[in-house]
Amino acid sequence: MTKSSLSRRALLGALIPAASFAQQAQQVLGSVPDKPWLTSRRREYTAPELMDAPDEWIERSFAWIDDMLARFPPSTPEHPVRRAALTRLDDILHINSAPRKKIVQDYFIKRMERVTAEIESTKITRGARIWKLYNHGFLVRTPSVSYTYDFVPGPPRIDGFRIVPDTLKRLAAQSDATFISHLHSDHANQEVAQLFLSAGKPVVAPEGLWKDNAGFAARLTYPRRNATEVHEIAKLKVVAYPGHQGRDILNNVHLVTTPEGFTSIQTGDQSNTEDFAWIGHIGSQHKVDALLPNCWTTDIQRMVRGVNPRYVITGHENEMAHTVPHREDYTQTYNHLYGSPWPLVLMTWGESFHIV
Repeated sequence: MTKSSLSRRALLGALIPAASFAQQAQQVLGSVPDKPWLTSRRREYTAPELMDAPDEWIERSFAWIDDMLARFPPSTPEHPVRRAALTRLDDILHINSAPRKKIVQDYFIKRMERVTAEIESTKITRGARIWKLYNHGFLVRTPSVSYTYDFVPGPPRIDGFRIVPDTLKRLAAQSDATFISHLHSDHANQEVAQLFLSAGKPVVAPEGLWKDNAGFAARLTYPRRNATEVHEIAKLKVVAYPGHQGRDILNNVHLVTTPEGFTSIQTGDQSNTEDFAWIGHIGSQHKVDALLPNCWTTDIQRMVRGVNPRYVITGHENEMAHTVPHREDYTQTYNHLYGSPWPLVLMTWGESFHIV
């Protein structure tokens, strides 16, 4: 037997444990009775996840992913190799043990260090550049202003999976204001908010956020939630649409327009059917350049039609604090928006797209 054959057998043995994947899935995650390889109906159209994988395979995959994403950056139309790279990233990030694997945590940290240096050195002379940070976080920069949406250090409750403090400070220093959609810790973080407040920069949030800390909450900016009222905040014109996650959780859908007239709107965890009463009119009231929706929102194609943006740039894929069935993947985003005539720009941590 050749050395290469032995290597392949060793890798195959590491990838396929003694018990079958179906048996492990049943024991660890549960599975769909008539499809034992499937741990959740939510993942019916994506490949089954692994319980674990060898670091060698993960490391080589990360290297290939980074190479492909660098050679084929976000664009419309999208190069097909990008989809292959994002699918491989899904494979890694949906390993059941991925959130607590040091090799995965280090990959995230390095990408955040790299993008922070990139943002620090990037000046915009026209249009806007949008960087995707973690989860549903974005930094938007035009020639006159920069601002962030749902900027958090990383997944909550997972030690080691976060932007390191020095990098976090540097990244916050690049933003003139930050917008928080709602109270959940994968969208709102007091440490980040404090960095902005200490620098005299506005933290714009839904009414009542962190009200249990009265002194801290008093320093936040709570715009009235109204589909027709425009607020002036830090050189920006802001509409705080009265959104909801489910029926009861207040979720501001912030529409922000810069002095140059560039308009973006980020939805947070918007997921209430009744709110289509105002979502359906956004496109007739504003010329929206970039819609930044949560990828799993209620009827995303209906939302896109109502907003009528130039580009759709989704967020909330691969929230690592979520269980695997609820850790939305890029494949599902492609499926949700299949056939939509609006250009989709799908990005991962630390990537950016320039709109002119």
